[in-house]
Amino acid sequence: MEEDDSVSLTLHTLASIRSLIINADTSFSVISSVLDLLTGLLPRDDSPILHHVLKLLSDLSLSRNDLTPQIFDSILSNLLRLQTSAAESLAVLASLSERNPTAAAIDGEVFASICIGADVSSRMWMLRNAERFDLPSSVLFTLCFGFTKDPYPCIRRVALDGLVYVCEAGGFDHARAVQGCYARAVELLDDDEDSVRSSAVRAVSVWGKVLIASKEEASRRECSDAVFLQLCSVVRDMSVDVRVEVFKAFGVIGTASESILLQTLSKKVLRAAGKGKKPQNHLLNESADAAAAAGVFIHGFEDEFYEVRKAAVESFHSLSVNSIEFPDEAVCLLMDMLYDDYMVVRLKALEALHHIADMGNLKIQETYIPAFLDAIVDTSENIRLTARNILKLAKLPDMKLVNKGVDGVLKSLEMYPQDEPDILSTLFLLGQNHSNFVVNIIKRFRAKLETDSGNKSEFNSRQVSAFLMFIISAPLSNKQSITSIPPLAFSYSLAMLGKFSCGLHDMMDQDTLLAYLAHCTTRSASSGTEFNKADTFLNAYRRSNADHSGDPVLLPSNIPAESKPMASKEELDPALKLVSHIQLKVKAAWLLLQSAFSKEAIRALRACKQELSTLTTNSSISNGALGFMCQYVHLIELLAQVWPHFENSRHTSTCRSVELELLMEELEIKLMEIRCRFTGLSTEVSLVMELVILGCLLRLYKFEICCRLSCKKRLSATVSQLELHHEQQCTKPSDFLTETKKSLQEIGSSGDISCLTLLDLIKKFNCFSPEQFTLSGNLQCVSAELEVPGNGPYNPVSFVAGLPVAIPCEIKLLNVPRNSRLWLRISRSDDTCQFVYLDPNLYNGGETEKRFMFTAVACMTPRAVVFTLQVSIGIECLFEDVCCRKHRYGPKHPVTYLCKEREVHFSHVSRTEAVL
Repeated sequence: MEEDDSVSLTLHTLASIRSLIINADTSFSVISSVLDLLTGLLPRDDSPILHHVLKLLSDLSLSRNDLTPQIFDSILSNLLRLQTSAAESLAVLASLSERNPTAAAIDGEVFASICIGADVSSRMWMLRNAERFDLPSSVLFTLCFGFTKDPYPCIRRVALDGLVYVCEAGGFDHARAVQGCYARAVELLDDDEDSVRSSAVRAVSVWGKVLIASKEEASRRECSDAVFLQLCSVVRDMSVDVRVEVFKAFGVIGTASESILLQTLSKKVLRAAGKGKKPQNHLLNESADAAAAAGVFIHGFEDEFYEVRKAAVESFHSLSVNSIEFPDEAVCLLMDMLYDDYMVVRLKALEALHHIADMGNLKIQETYIPAFLDAIVDTSENIRLTARNILKLAKLPDMKLVNKGVDGVLKSLEMYPQDEPDILSTLFLLGQNHSNFVVNIIKRFRAKLETDSGNKSEFNSRQVSAFLMFIISAPLSNKQSITSIPPLAFSYSLAMLGKFSCGLHDMMDQDTLLAYLAHCTTRSASSGTEFNKADTFLNAYRRSNADHSGDPVLLPSNIPAESKPMASKEELDPALKLVSHIQLKVKAAWLLLQSAFSKEAIRALRACKQELSTLTTNSSISNGALGFMCQYVHLIELLAQVWPHFENSRHTSTCRSVELELLMEELEIKLMEIRCRFTGLSTEVSLVMELVILGCLLRLYKFEICCRLSCKKRLSATVSQLELHHEQQCTKPSDFLTETKKSLQEIGSSGDISCLTLLDLIKKFNCFSPEQFTLSGNLQCVSAELEVPGNGPYNPVSFVAGLPVAIPCEIKLLNVPRNSRLWLRISRSDDTCQFVYLDPNLYNGGETEKRFMFTAVACMTPRAVVFTLQVSIGIECLFEDVCCRKHRYGPKHPVTYLCKEREVHFSHVSRTEAVL
């Protein structure tokens, strides 16, 4: 009775202590007393109280993490005495060490001694959680290996799982130990308990794989066959879990001899499987019989439990990776699995078929078509999607099967209109892979297309759009003539651009599709013009996409999957990938421009500018690189606006329109700006200078004779600079540069350029092409900010008419090189301007950003009550050899401006007021 009262009193005291522990306001001295009390109760090993003590110590560690090492040491020092609560104490120690990694580790020998002396439930818990204690692999291996002989099945199962953990953790390669573990696992395949046999199968596969890896190259195949056949011997086990684990184990092993794999697909013992030397059984030192593999996968595919069938299909997927004949022979069995009652099994079978198709080994025969077409109209969305993915890769042998495939896809479109985007994508790739059958398909649908074209509702029907998608893909296969396809198909496809671009979003964007359809429409409508396989437009897309975008639609169909390049840096970085795609679009727009589709080209370029505007400063592209790309696209857009003036008038007329003059001036200003305002240019230099050369050629061809001498001088200087750049970078000049230099040599030093020479120069335009380039990593944009503090319409600067006036300027410069010449431009509304030189001593310094105050003196004060001046900062373009000014003061070279003009407001005061 007194003992019960003591226990009750102690439990009541412990309950009170918990309220002190969880109270955040409890003083540290009280907490220290509580810790001393609780640790003093540990040696008593009083089971009813010790459970609560350990729980309170765990709570104390959670609320006061700094006491965790002390609590850990107290429990650890009493661990061997706590016989009745050893497992619970270990659980607390594990949680403490996970919470505070600096706590001391548990000695392996202490853990082993406790585990050996613990009861069954505690021993099972310790083996199951042994990895939490960071024990040496040798200790854990010894414990688990020894307990595989335990009389209790639950202990044997946990011990086998522990051996699997030790093996998967790695670093355990002792030959005898590996052989012993594999032998013990094989021995337990005959255990009476289902759970033990299931764990034994996992151990056989894992340790068997290590055993195979430990063998010499000559005997490795023989060893893998022996392990594979050992697993085959239990494939007909009465336990469902064991059969599931066996098929999973096949996937872990992943390989076997071709003859043995083929034997798994036939219940009849094949001669090839039994021929030659039998694999040595590495457990019993006797030969393993290959007949054990007879019909293994047939049994798996026909098993009454869907879990076994699912595991069998998954293991087939793994085994087919390193085999040649095995996947081809198993297609028939996989096709039968498409009729399985369980959706998950059908899906796994389709994924295995997709893997075979991706390797290029799927040969769809006529007997397979019904099962395959049923999968295309399956009620499961995932199954329909996977089936269509297989059809995208499949190669159908004849016209009959192609027709059935198209009909099946059209039927799926009628039943599931929500799948239309992916169905259109499927038909596009199906048409590309079977372009030699497209002409026959056209004959089948041509009458319907021409009949339905007058009916708007029929014209927009899903079947017509699906048929058109199948047709327009043919030219991209590089096997089909555009002229064999009616122009009506491409024209109608342009009307469905939005729908088609939605279906092909993962292959090409809307601008690319528009360019492709516009090009095909023009080529197809040209009478007597046959499609040339060297066609500039289509081959440019094939090369560019194969090198940069990785889109499957434009890759040649004969390239195997394994030879495709790995993901490039652009593919891994979304921002770089967007920039790469924009460069492709710019090149496509240029090709459209040369094909007289200037409006489409301008529309595509403006879309590129909108896409660039979506990139933010948080992307992986620097502000300088982003600004360069925007300027580059804008330059190509200006060229697209200029180009029609040259296309429509291919003669040497000296008449020039105001619009063309303005466009050319803007083009030259932007070219000068992009050369002055960006530092760190490397790969972009040749592109920019070629654009300058192109602009000079355009001006030479179109404009008045008085401009030609200075323009020719600028052209020669730019050609020389670009040649020097190629020599310094050890790069090869482009054809455009070579041809331009050759023409300049023919012209000579005379400024009189004949009409024939100009016509020859204009041909050089076709040599120019905006090729792909890589943005330099250190690209920076030179810019400036200008403020006039305190100035505004209601707070003007006072001035006296006829006298100079001071303008206080607060200036901020970004990335301005040390050798730059900066000017402050002060102008009036009557175009009168004044330049004030900014001495470099004002902004010297190594930092990227420079701030300073500068007082500019304006000498243009008019006789007015109020007036306004415009102030801006410009940088002198020193690379221009032609001086633009002959005055004594001001810049001697052209100036490009780094900021917007800032208005400065002035108010007149009398001379008397000024003196006062």
